Amino acid sequence: MLPSESARIERALPLSFEQLYDHYFDEVMRWVRALGAREADRQDLVQDIFVLAYRRFHDFDGENPGGWLYQIARRKVRDYRSLSWIRHFFGVDSLAAFEGVLQHTRSPLQDLETSEQAQLLNQLLDTLNDDKRVAFVLFEIEGHSGEHIAQVQNVSVNTVWARIYQARQKLLREARRLQQVPKLHKR
Repeated sequence: MLPSESARIERALPLSFEQLYDHYFDEVMRWVRALGAREADRQDLVQDIFVLAYRRFHDFDGENPGGWLYQIARRKVRDYRSLSWIRHFFGVDSLAAFEGVLQHTRSPLQDLETSEQAQLLNQLLDTLNDDKRVAFVLFEIEGHSGEHIAQVQNVSVNTVWARIYQARQKLLREARRLQQVPKLHKR
């Protein structure tokens, strides 16, 4: 990088990469969760996101660092989710079987119920596209404001409210559909 480029970047970027990392790490972790990454893979994905951000940091204009990181995270998790069937097919998902094993603070029945509820929630959330899923999870589950979500997703607040509304409607339709499907019980 030329000295003049370096000076331009320093003027344009109020945050160093280290400050960006420290400030946004927890936020990126929440986005990765909201986008549907498995718990066992979240730390690795967040590190991959920051490695990519570090490589592209010199191209970043300094405007809306949260939105910039969100776009990187969204693409990274999208790619992760689209390739997850390969890992599943070839048996690379061996950690998934052990995710709940280490935490036994409740009874096995409570663990089973919680696991079934989490599976149902993930199944329902998987019916949403990434933008609606993130808006819904950040608002309904994480408790973020519409204004914050709009800044993160780099869209208007009205778009955020529309995404949340559409996500709610679709989740309600899917939940009703799932309740109507007869359950098969083995005897």
